[in-house]
Amino acid sequence: RKPMPSKLKDDEVQELYAWVDQVPLSRPKRNFTRDFSDGVLFAECVNYFFPRLVEVHNYSAANAFSQKMYNWQTLNKKVMSKIKCVMSQKEMEDCANCVPFAMEKLMLRLQACANDRPASRPAPPSSA
Repeated sequence: RKPMPSKLKDDEVQELYAWVDQVPLSRPKRNFTRDFSDGVLFAECVNYFFPRLVEVHNYSAANAFSQKMYNWQTLNKKVMSKIKCVMSQKEMEDCANCVPFAMEKLMLRLQACANDRPASRPAPPSSA
């Protein structure tokens, strides 16, 4: 399991947002934490970097905590376990409850998992 970063630096967060911007999402991002809280856009990101692992139609947009948790638990069980990026119950609850930076920390773990995988998509051009 990839470790969860404890504190995030501003430049790390900005680089993460730029990384996520390369993913074609079904909804616009206005408030990162809130927009990703139901797991749907996160599932789309996972699908972008790990094609054929996610059946995006299994995840429905949700406002209710119970439906958000259903999406996160399904994603964790069916997908995250396969890419060795399993989430704890607290991580899922924090994401569903829009806890500040919970989503960014999880997305950084996904980024690390995506960077460790065999290339299935071209790597984004580096901005260095």
